[in-house]
Amino acid sequence: MLDFAPTEEQEEIRKLAQSLALDHLRPHARRAEAEQDSSTELRLTLAQTGLTSPFPEEYGGSGPLEAVTYTLIAEELAYGDPGLALNIIGSLMGPLTVWLAGSHEQQQQYLPPFCNPTSGYLQRGSLAFAESTGTYRLADIRLQARRTSEGYLLTGTKRDVVHGQRADLRVVLARLVENENENEDKVAEGKLCAFVLPSPLEGLSIQAEAEKLGLQAAPSARYRFTQAQVPASALLGEAGSSGVVRAATLYQILRAALACGTARAAFEYCSAYARERIAFGRPIVSYQGIAFMIAEMAMKLDAARLLTWRAACSWDRGEADETLIREAESAQRQAIKMAQAATTDAIQVMGGAGFMQDHPAEMWMRDAAAME
Repeated sequence: MLDFAPTEEQEEIRKLAQSLALDHLRPHARRAEAEQDSSTELRLTLAQTGLTSPFPEEYGGSGPLEAVTYTLIAEELAYGDPGLALNIIGSLMGPLTVWLAGSHEQQQQYLPPFCNPTSGYLQRGSLAFAESTGTYRLADIRLQARRTSEGYLLTGTKRDVVHGQRADLRVVLARLVENENENEDKVAEGKLCAFVLPSPLEGLSIQAEAEKLGLQAAPSARYRFTQAQVPASALLGEAGSSGVVRAATLYQILRAALACGTARAAFEYCSAYARERIAFGRPIVSYQGIAFMIAEMAMKLDAARLLTWRAACSWDRGEADETLIREAESAQRQAIKMAQAATTDAIQVMGGAGFMQDHPAEMWMRDAAAME
């Protein structure tokens, strides 16, 4: 039987992440939402802890990544603020994909700038995963990459690319196809691959996603590739390698952890409110209608968290690609649905106060709705 109890070291890291979330993320969540980005001071603070450089020490990082550890970190950061947490995790996914899928030469080229002790915190990465016609599932990736004598031609769209407009390192997931305009079934069968996009890139149109419902503290963009030519050296490692699958499933697992952190924040906040709010002479938490709703939130949160931890454990053990995909996508789907329900229920528990910006519950509800 799997033991999900964190090690002593993981518990110390989790407490550090929670301290950062409560001291540096939640107090500045409204400002970050208004400014639609994180502050330079926050990025510097995180860099000084080593949490944002989970790369091998040979590149200047703090050490190799463990999915379970970063699942704990992601949940705690989202407990502070989901938008800022996605801002942080989204920036990491570009260089993490290089580490997991790229060759040693590509790792040497792209990773050191993110680990630089004096300027690494200024670097932004991005991973283009979801598309305008799909969700965060590997089966929905339809961006076509076709071999040419000069490299690869990219055709298709991407959405919700965190830091996509201003990233220093842009990585995109695509499907390798043999012929132009393949039918949907053939594209779906193409090998999954990842490319580092040169800048500038002719044939790539980038449009910022403005006025989003939620997660506004994580600036995102849409990509449109129209016969965009990239060199052969832009391909990370080999097409169809397990490294690309591991990078994609890691992102799904961390997104599930962000959803768990969001739901936990809403659950604890509305629970405290229900204990303090007096109606008809007693706290509203004493009424069955409220108590049952809160209890169900706790139960579903635990279930989604266990799914997420199981997927993270499988990732750390190096399970087969099929197992990783199934568990990561299941955890992501259940966690996001749970977070959307939990944040909506938190509003119901708080009544009219839940919609007031004096409380963070309405922001968490919008953030959860924007996670799909």
